[in-house]
Order: sequence, then structure tokens, then C-alpha cells
Amino acid sequence: MKKYILIVTLTLITFFSYTQNLSFTNHSIISSGDDGYGRPRVALINNNYPVVIFRNNSIPKTIKIARWNGVDFDSAYDITNEGVNPSSQDGPEIAVKGDTIYIVFSSSATNYSSIMMIRSFDGGLSFSDTIRASEKSPQQICRMGNIAINKYGHPVISYMKYSLNFTDPRQMVRTSNDYGSTFNTAVEASLNASSEPCECCKSSLIVNDDNIFLLFRNNENNQRNSHIAKSNNNGISFDLVNDIDDFDWILNACPASTTNGVVYEDSLLIVKKSGATGNDEIVVTNVSQATLDYSYNVNVDYIPNVTQRLPEISNNNDSIFIVWEDNRHGTQDCFLSYSLNGIPNLSRGYSFTDTLSMGPKFFPDVTFKNGNIHLVYVDFNETCIKYVRGFFTNSTQITEIDNKDFKNINFDILGRKNRNSIFNFLNNFR
Repeated sequence: MKKYILIVTLTLITFFSYTQNLSFTNHSIISSGDDGYGRPRVALINNNYPVVIFRNNSIPKTIKIARWNGVDFDSAYDITNEGVNPSSQDGPEIAVKGDTIYIVFSSSATNYSSIMMIRSFDGGLSFSDTIRASEKSPQQICRMGNIAINKYGHPVISYMKYSLNFTDPRQMVRTSNDYGSTFNTAVEASLNASSEPCECCKSSLIVNDDNIFLLFRNNENNQRNSHIAKSNNNGISFDLVNDIDDFDWILNACPASTTNGVVYEDSLLIVKKSGATGNDEIVVTNVSQATLDYSYNVNVDYIPNVTQRLPEISNNNDSIFIVWEDNRHGTQDCFLSYSLNGIPNLSRGYSFTDTLSMGPKFFPDVTFKNGNIHLVYVDFNETCIKYVRGFFTNSTQITEIDNKDFKNINFDILGRKNRNSIFNFLNNFR
């Protein structure tokens, strides 16, 4: 009898949401061909002007930036010097506060791969010389850097460190108190995890007040669950760590996709990829900032036999925007899911890329502020980076009956452990 009541309850779930017409500007080409079109990232400087950074993977390898001038994007230009040799495999990553810009990347300019940083205090008009952000000694390999900015405008960086034969992987965090001129002692943020970090998985950072959260994967006999570590003392130590997966994904390979997250009230919203069911899926997770306990794992747009990867997330309060790649139409494309009223009202994913261009699209990124969604991606056939801005018009309140978010919440039906019941999920939104 209880099972029957549960089914009826789920079937009759009703959400109130605001539906708005989402419109897009024309797609702008940021860079193409020999000028480079490697893995773009988008961020907003003062006046909410977008800047786009990307790699030029041809020789000589460089990192470039394109700046919005109020009407259009200026031509992209190099912001690293010849010989710095940014990696073609990961990065670069960008963090912005006002007109302060920090960019980190892996570099082969040193004897062994290291993490480098450049910075700008004028919105990207000029950049500093290259600053080595990872430790110089002892000799080690450092790769897969990421960056965030604390409330004072100082950079916080993370990266993977190995011994010289690529063993003993460790997820490291370094902070700065002088806007990146120097860095404090590197701290092993993954130290208190139950096993060593995934050796080929990039970490990411969330900084909120004096708290630093490191998102990373572990590797416990090829079980690659997403974890979170917390520092409440500005990166001096990471004493609290937690496994935030139901999935127990067994994979004798590299998951590739980075786990990313944003601050969401007293919690964190985290997006990640899992292939535990044999289906590569994008999942959103809610994690308590205080305890690091998670309250749910929910598929963003579950589609059987589709490969989803490379999720990114941006938000402003309960307006949430998630992008990723998948191949639902037979070729790789970039998709957007959004809600203006929290996770229960996330839309189905739909393509935001240029419909006039055929062929695969890769590496989406998103940032949202003041009602505008800024999106970038790589158009492979046209060998270029494209930018498009989305905005909302004509909001009307409607009642929507939809149980799409609940059919995959009880993960036992997909063979996963059900640590968090459907009732716990529903209680979060009452």
C-alpha cells in the first residue's frame, strides 16, 4: 500500500515556476584558424564585459584573450610570451574579480611540468610576466591547475603533483596574500581522503568567505568517486573531507571531465559526470557547506545511450545554468539546462550552438550575471571559437506538472546505493 501511495505522490507532483522566453544574440567568432581555437573560458570583468581566453595550440604555443569593447570583441592577442609553452592537454583556467584577472596553466618551460600564472589589474589590457605558482623544490611534476579568487582579491590555486615517474599523486592547494606575487606553502588538500586522488583527474575550487572547498576524484582500486575537502582557515589545512557520490564508478581509465561547483545559499551545487550505470551522465549534487554531507544526486537531463561530459555551472542565487557536451543527435554538441527557481525546475537540455553550422561542437563554458548568459564553445568544422549571449524576456508565472526530475533520483533503480531517499530530496524543497 505504501508503494502505491508513493507512486501516486510522485505522479502528481506540481511545481510553480517562471517561464521566460530565452533569446540569443548572433553567434560571434572570437578566433579561428591559425590564430587558435583551443578550449575557451569566459568570465566577466567590470561593467559585466565578457573576456574570453583560449589556447593557440600551434607552434609557438600561446594563450590569448579577446575583450568586449562595449559593441563587439576586439581582436584576440597573445598574453603569454613565446617559450612559456602552455599545455595543449588542459587549461587554461581563469578567475576574475572586478578588473583583476588571474590565469593559470600547465607549462613545459621548466625541466618538469609546472603550474604558471599570469595576472592583470586592468581588465586584460596588460598582463604580468609569468609567475611560477607551483613549488620549485623538490623536483616534481605539477599539472592540471585551477584557480579561484578570495574575497580580498587574492588568488587560490589547485593542481596535481606527482613524483618524477608519475606516481604518488596528490591534490595541492596554494594561497597568496599579495595578489599572486608570492604564494604560501603548498598544502596537500587530499591528505585526509580514504585513498589517493585519481591520478588523471583535474580538481576545481570554490571559495566562500574564509572557506576553501576543493573538488576532486579519488582512485580506490579504480573506483573514482567525487570528493570534497574543506579548509576553514584560508588554506592552512584541509581537515574535513567527504565522498559525495552514490555511484562507486569503476573505471580503468581517465574520466576526463572536471567536477565543478558554485555557492548556493548555505550549500554548494556541484556538477559532475558519472558512467557507473554504463551510461555517461551529467549529475548535479547539493552539498552542505558546514558538514560536506550531500542531500541528493540528480540527473540534469537523463538520456539512455548518450555520452555526456564536461559540465560547467554558473548561478546567481537560485538562477542556475549548466552546460555540457553530449551526442544525442549523432554528433557532439553543446547543451544548456537552466532554472530561475532552483534545482527542481531545471529545464531539459537543448542546444545553444549555431544551427547554421554543421558538425561537432566542443568545450562549452558559461557565466551568468544581471540577466545575461554568456556562452562560448568550439565549432570544430569551422575551426573557430564562438560566443553567444542569452537573455530573458516576457516572464509569466505558470504551473508545470512534470515528474522528470524524480524518475532517476532513487538511484537503486539504476543499480546504485540509495543513501538518500526520495523523501529527503523532497524535504529540501518544502
